[in-house]
Amino acid sequence: MFRKLGIIFLLFLLSGSLLSCATVKTEGSTSASGQKSRASYYDFADILIPSELTIDKKHSFVYSTSQLNVGILTFKGRVESDSLAAFFHNNMLKDGWRVICTLKYGETMIVFRKEDVACVITINENLFTTVLEVRVGPVEQASSQVKESR
Repeated sequence: MFRKLGIIFLLFLLSGSLLSCATVKTEGSTSASGQKSRASYYDFADILIPSELTIDKKHSFVYSTSQLNVGILTFKGRVESDSLAAFFHNNMLKDGWRVICTLKYGETMIVFRKEDVACVITINENLFTTVLEVRVGPVEQASSQVKESR
């Protein structure tokens, strides 16, 4: 009796692991409707965020004026940090940003600039989740007096 229950339990576990493997294979390709997973723009109309990440409203803050949105958006999800960095390198350039610098190892930080606005992307990959911070703020223009004194 116990042997039959053990075999049934083992088969149940084995079938569950096979189903989860099948899900992982199809998840990265296309959805049932034939479309790839979509990314979204949140409070910043020119910063695309992958759909695998969800916003952490508790750790986010955006200040909006008629001319500019500034602040911090925090997202969490299960994404490889190198893949996420590549996503931002590709998509930020498409939205008119230029890369100022990239720092990596430990955490990844990418600094972008567009006109008089800077965006700092910080990616922290932990054991179970990846945390993304998108910080956007104005860049002060150097005054002519500061330039002359150098």
